[in-house]
Amino acid sequence: MLRIWEETSGARYPDPNLKCDMNQDTQSCEAGGDRPGLSNSALAPLATDGVILNRAMLQDYSLTSKPVLCASSIRPLEVVILYDALLPNAESGLMEALHEIDPEESSFTNTFRAARYALHEVGLCASDLVWRRAIREYTVNRNDDDDPVFEIANKIRDLVKNWVFAMPNLNLSSRGFNVTPKFLQLIHVLKSCGAYGDKFRGIVLVQRSEVATIMVDIMRTMIDELVFVRPYALASEIFVTDGHAQCELLENFASGKYNLLILIKTLEDIDLPRANVIIRYNLFESQLSYAFACAHTMVPDGHLIHMVEKGNDLHRRILQEYSGPAVDDGWIEVVLQGGNSPVPSCPLKETGNPYRSDEETASRLGLSIGDSVNGGRLFEDDALLAVFRIAANLQRSVTTPCLYSLFVVHSIPIPSMGGVQQFVCTVTLPPGLPLRTIQGPPRFTSAHARRSGAYRFCLRLFEFSSLDYRLIYTPHRSDDIAYANPSLLKSDIVSGNSCYMRKRPDFWVNSLRVSEERLFPIVISVGNPEGPSEPYAPIVILTRQPLPHLEPFKLFFYGVFATVKNARAPALIFNGERLNDLHSYTLRVCRTIANKAFVCPLEKMAYFIAPLLPSQAKDLSCSNMTDLQDAVDWQAVARANSNYVTRFSSDNLRDPSEFEDAVIQDRLVEFTRRCYVVRLRPDLSPMSKPSDSPREAEYANILEYCRARRKGFQGLQDNNQPLIEVSKAAAVLNRLNPVHKPLIETTKSSPKYLIPELCGKCTIPASTYRTALLLPSITRRIDDFLIVKELNAQFFANMILEQHLLSAVFAPSATFETDYERLELLGDSFLKYFSSVYVFVFNPALSEGALHKARQHIISNKVLTQCGLSIGLPSYIQGKTFSYKLWQPPNFTVQDLASQHLGRSNDFTLSSGNGGKAVDPKTQTPVNDTNTSTIHSSSQSKTKYKAPDDNITQWLGDKTIADVAEAIIGAAYLSGGRNVALRVIKALRLPVANVEQWEDFRRKALAPPSNVTPRLRSGTLSAVEGIIGASFKYPHLLSQALTHGSIHGYEITCYERLEFLGDAVLDFLVVRHVFNRDDHMSPGAMTLLKSAMVSNSALAAVCVRTGLHAYLLYESYALGNSIQSYAEQLETRCQEEYQKAVRDGRPPGQYWLDMEPPKILSDVVESIIGALYISDGFTSDGVELMFKKILEPFYDQHVTVKTLSHHPTKILFEIMQTQGCQQFSIEKEKLGETHGTRCDVIVHDIILASATESTGYIAGRMASTAALDALEGDPSFMAHNCNCRNRTQMGKKDYKNRLEQMLADLEEGQNVTAAENHNDGMEVN
Repeated sequence: MLRIWEETSGARYPDPNLKCDMNQDTQSCEAGGDRPGLSNSALAPLATDGVILNRAMLQDYSLTSKPVLCASSIRPLEVVILYDALLPNAESGLMEALHEIDPEESSFTNTFRAARYALHEVGLCASDLVWRRAIREYTVNRNDDDDPVFEIANKIRDLVKNWVFAMPNLNLSSRGFNVTPKFLQLIHVLKSCGAYGDKFRGIVLVQRSEVATIMVDIMRTMIDELVFVRPYALASEIFVTDGHAQCELLENFASGKYNLLILIKTLEDIDLPRANVIIRYNLFESQLSYAFACAHTMVPDGHLIHMVEKGNDLHRRILQEYSGPAVDDGWIEVVLQGGNSPVPSCPLKETGNPYRSDEETASRLGLSIGDSVNGGRLFEDDALLAVFRIAANLQRSVTTPCLYSLFVVHSIPIPSMGGVQQFVCTVTLPPGLPLRTIQGPPRFTSAHARRSGAYRFCLRLFEFSSLDYRLIYTPHRSDDIAYANPSLLKSDIVSGNSCYMRKRPDFWVNSLRVSEERLFPIVISVGNPEGPSEPYAPIVILTRQPLPHLEPFKLFFYGVFATVKNARAPALIFNGERLNDLHSYTLRVCRTIANKAFVCPLEKMAYFIAPLLPSQAKDLSCSNMTDLQDAVDWQAVARANSNYVTRFSSDNLRDPSEFEDAVIQDRLVEFTRRCYVVRLRPDLSPMSKPSDSPREAEYANILEYCRARRKGFQGLQDNNQPLIEVSKAAAVLNRLNPVHKPLIETTKSSPKYLIPELCGKCTIPASTYRTALLLPSITRRIDDFLIVKELNAQFFANMILEQHLLSAVFAPSATFETDYERLELLGDSFLKYFSSVYVFVFNPALSEGALHKARQHIISNKVLTQCGLSIGLPSYIQGKTFSYKLWQPPNFTVQDLASQHLGRSNDFTLSSGNGGKAVDPKTQTPVNDTNTSTIHSSSQSKTKYKAPDDNITQWLGDKTIADVAEAIIGAAYLSGGRNVALRVIKALRLPVANVEQWEDFRRKALAPPSNVTPRLRSGTLSAVEGIIGASFKYPHLLSQALTHGSIHGYEITCYERLEFLGDAVLDFLVVRHVFNRDDHMSPGAMTLLKSAMVSNSALAAVCVRTGLHAYLLYESYALGNSIQSYAEQLETRCQEEYQKAVRDGRPPGQYWLDMEPPKILSDVVESIIGALYISDGFTSDGVELMFKKILEPFYDQHVTVKTLSHHPTKILFEIMQTQGCQQFSIEKEKLGETHGTRCDVIVHDIILASATESTGYIAGRMASTAALDALEGDPSFMAHNCNCRNRTQMGKKDYKNRLEQMLADLEEGQNVTAAENHNDGMEVN
């Protein structure tokens, strides 16, 4: 923890730990007076406005004679220099004149942008000097007076040439002051370095090259202030790639020709001599950047200076997370050795930000690795950081640390170039990837060799489909520019819902930009969910860019599920012929499973499909897929491409192998129904009349059925040929819905036996066909993963675990396996917790009521919806069930069949040489089938198919958008705790400022002094601490928590504000407790439990049960009487409830119900929690101890699903109501005079629980209790069996009336059904 002490006018909550990051305190250097300089001694102080890090207690000799203490020999002395925040600056006179000439900035666009950046970083003077430098370098390439842009450029050039430029004015009190406070502090620091004399060597680290060059220009004009400084801008890649230029620079720096280098961030890895002082003018979220800075200052009197804006919480957080003790010494050692040492087994925190502008990235030339998920690019100079991050993750995951050096650079002399050396870098990573070691190409500098070796390593990982896309930086959405939401199409004022465009993954669009013949395979396998008799063959999906890592997911098959696994393999190179084969095969598969005339040109096909050889399909591990090209079943591809169906040969009609793994169809057209072959039936012939085939029941035999029903039938060549027993092949279905019901069979009988001579064999095997039918669901799930990865990278810096974020964006209406409801409950409570702390800290004078209003401006659904709209969140929400009938691969269109020649349904590819007709296997000629022309003539009238807008749009209510935002916050908390959740709250653009991390609350909170609270009675402190199991560091906070407003003179400092805070803290602890106690508890049950746990009556019972009420401070006789009376009644109720529980054989329930407690009793529990929370420095350590000691045991004993009320049927009904279930009933059956009554709880025709007792009332209670147990044991039961949410819902009054009727019927002995007449009184949600 970096401690920067600031003087304040009010008292603040002190840090309870009073610890710093480096186990020593920090010290401020006071401003004013003469600034002492640096001597040549290592003990020389560095004095300026700022704070010295506690790594070394560096002090002014005029104040003390203590020597400098250095805690680590590998780190320099570190100093934090504070500077004033930059006030909003108007444009300079030159910029105003330039905007009059070119208000649109159509000419010199980059210069306009660079001038604005220089204005922010250096000041008005620098902004003008950017233009002077740009015009000097401007050359006229052509003379076109008719070009308006050229004319504007000439006017700008003339204006700047004739402009009178002001020199830098460092006088802060002068009207002509034209530099930033930040740059002024930099000059002060450099002036204090004059004591080094000729030995001074310094480096200033900046982000942008424009700032580096302009700083040098300004410093060279400051002869009086910086007489000893000889600056040079190190801002060109030539110092990395050109060995001669680098050697000359190093010589000039060593000799003192240049003693101050202005170094840009992207060049910090080059080999430089050690410097006395390194000044980090800009802060970077990179621990590696900090390590480089430390390595460059490894000299006895070296100083590392961080420039930080006063009061900037972001800068404070960066210092705490990315420098100082947060960075292990091992990383500094690795950087110090140029990577020629083993990687330490400690984390390396990086954002991956290359700190380039978007314009710089777009204009960069040279090779790069593209990220198709988010559109980012990894350049050679980015690869070094990527390899460091990969190595850090691998080293932490292995049990035995790798002792090989990460980068080993060796020189290679070149005799033909007069002894000039080249360098080659060998990169070696810890085990865990398909590639461990690689050697880079020769380069003229060691830094360039390291970069090139790292880039080659990343490229090879990319080709192996093993490069994590998160290593490629994705620019985040700017917080300063409102995100235009193009997804909003229209709104319905009546319903309050709005129509939005649904997000399509950018991956497929980005990957099409690559026109290489290289494809990246991913093998998809689903096992055999329907048994070994119906196998599912693995298939290969080949993409133009590697898909990111995909977690296994589930598909559902009417009561069972299959886990879809995937294995990525190295890239494959295909020639043009093979690409055409894959293109045709993909079209064949998609047309066959969808029964639509899909077409797509090769260059627009986003992915390809290929079958695997049966021998290769057994082992799907990535290690055995080094050459997957040989594993593709090219013969199967050729068969499918030749035609969609082939006729059976008359010579093989009795051969069972001809019908193995076969799909057949009884009409020889492309788009028709199909059947799986069950077996060949030699015992049956066309002359038979099978008794188990109702389709032919009215006919003498199957042959007569064909004569009567088949148009153009002219008889068979062989009336004694065996029949084929078949089963209906399923169509494409939504396999992502756990409660998807089987399709209702039509009254028309399906064929069970077919005549081989009249059938065709589909050219796609049955095992492949089954898997292909799952492709719509599989590709939809892949799209979901890709969209979540985009959302996570673009807005949340990949901070949220993807499995949680995936659940957070799915609404219950989408009917997927998971939805946001549980996460929404957690996120809602966390947001209430965070916002309560926020308004409490930043509004110290507001009363409890005003705090509630202030909190609403953060947590209301209206605010959440507006923030969600501002970042375009609705397009990422999945609010609709998967429309499998509208499935269409990217860039596929449906061909107009009416424009085709009769019978030519296969014109989608040149490889189908028979015009789409069935082929005779003996003659290889098209077969004329009379049924073919009939079918196709009927399709001529069809118009071109267009996917309806419903496929790409969805209607969402504002409440859904707000719920998803809260669910994302809940997912963030589960992923990384409260600080990650806080950063996600800011990323969602909720109106919270001046806080970057939770520790900021402690620093900024004002505490009431101890003399404004009443004194505690003797023994109160120890007694209360004994009850709650935690200690107060500041007892006067407990005094405030126990003080009622009735005490005269203490109305302002009573417990009300603490109760407001404690209520939110307790609410979050309770929700987290319920959330963690049962991973799959339904949201409805969670809500019921949470409401019961935090109710005033429950907390009042806790207060009395623990004896906390005895220590309250109040001056009201009536209040005292009400507390005493309630305590006596509560004790009586408690004893009665325990006796009833023993008698009924059940746990004790909520005995405090139906009693109205004094509100002070529940308030004091919450106020004590708030006081303890503040006393611990706004951490929950003590509060959690209190929760575990007195609240958690109380809840576990008295507040469970089974004890929520005295009648479990009511609780069961409420749970069904929150689920929206309408098919719920309790049915009773009288078993006779001596056998009692049986009650069954039935949900969607499934008996959930049963009980038999002497009376129907008792049986109903017991059955309901057993049903609650069953739901608790199988929390996913409702999700897998109830889909009532998608239908018309009952209103609350209908539910209430139905419940009253149910309870009455239980007592009267009648059957109770909640599903009867469920359409009566329905309301549409």
